[in-house]
Amino acid sequence: MKVYIKIISVVLLFLTMQKVVAQDAKRELTKKEKKSIILSIQTHLNAAYVNLETSHNMVNELERNLKSNKYNHITNPSEFSKVLTIDLQKISKDLHLKVNFEPKKIAQKKHVVSEKEQLKMEKMMEAKMAEINYGFLETKILTGNIGYLNLLLFADTKYAKETTTAAMNFLCNTNAIIIDLRSNKGGVPSMVQLLSSYFFDKSPVLLSDFYERNTNTKTQLYTLTDVDGKRSTNKPIYILTSRNTFSAAEAFSYTLKHYNKATIVGEVTKGGANRNKRFDINNEFTISIPYIATIHPITKTSWEGKGVQPNIKTTKKDAFIIAYIDAINKTVKRKKNQLFNKIGYTLLKEKSFDDAIKVFQENVKLFPNDANLWDSLGEAYFINHDNESALKSYTKALELDPNLESSKEMVQKLSTQNKMK
Repeated sequence: MKVYIKIISVVLLFLTMQKVVAQDAKRELTKKEKKSIILSIQTHLNAAYVNLETSHNMVNELERNLKSNKYNHITNPSEFSKVLTIDLQKISKDLHLKVNFEPKKIAQKKHVVSEKEQLKMEKMMEAKMAEINYGFLETKILTGNIGYLNLLLFADTKYAKETTTAAMNFLCNTNAIIIDLRSNKGGVPSMVQLLSSYFFDKSPVLLSDFYERNTNTKTQLYTLTDVDGKRSTNKPIYILTSRNTFSAAEAFSYTLKHYNKATIVGEVTKGGANRNKRFDINNEFTISIPYIATIHPITKTSWEGKGVQPNIKTTKKDAFIIAYIDAINKTVKRKKNQLFNKIGYTLLKEKSFDDAIKVFQENVKLFPNDANLWDSLGEAYFINHDNESALKSYTKALELDPNLESSKEMVQKLSTQNKMK
């Protein structure tokens, strides 16, 4: 589902507001209307849903609920749509499958838009997308020459191609790239195709097969033979995920993971693989139905209902620093202890105390006999108000170097504080 569709809806609403009949706040559904809505849903599911067996199971579930009078007490349209969605997702486990009460949107769609209005809407759409830089929220080079890209959505390349090119060219000379999709809820295949192409050679690579049950047709998505700027084909790529990472963001993650192009770090993703399409049930209700199945050419399956499984499983909060540390370990050979210390102090200055501590901990793990590194770890603990751990680290530093004045002072200070408690 296109994330930016909400923006289009706002634009359409603005342009057609005076032509849309206001919704009655006291609208109540009759038993006959609810039965008609369910019948239409059953018809659409049987005709379009990606899996015929699952569609039959959902149809039967709705039939049972009708017979048991489960929906009799529900008269509010919005509540009815939510309950139907829950019932359908309970059977299908498909988060793309939704029933919506949206009479205004249906009316907007039926409104005949002139060429002039269409052009105006497209310009407004592009302006709205530009306000969020087409989803490219942040692009920067981290200490240690590690690239970082925070991508909010997979925007249509019709709008976002130049921004994508600029971002990838900016990151192309880094030693590794971290792509943050922890807040990315999807978008469109064209951006998945374009962004993926920067991590493969020029020869086309099959990214995904698509199968539509209703028409019994198959289509395929390949990487592009030509991209603007440089490719990043031979460097470590990290993709950060969370339980909110969804749809096209999952497609990008799953594809690069199974082509051994990226290491996934974070949480198991939400689990929406199939493409969906919106159908009008009547003049008030719509249903979003996954109608095209996504099939990865290597696994011969997808992440539907299961989510993308991380290579390194950790919390959403810790995903970034774990990927950052791993990237430094894989790309830096000389003076790594000095670089980690520099990164740790940069994070302390940014008040990212927990991340700084993890970096310093990694440093003493790699170089356990370096007193200065234990002193740095002690400082991070102290700044983070963990005096007990700080004292242990400073004490370890003194064991390794009894002449380290900074550790001497802190051990004395913390020991005195402990005695005064």
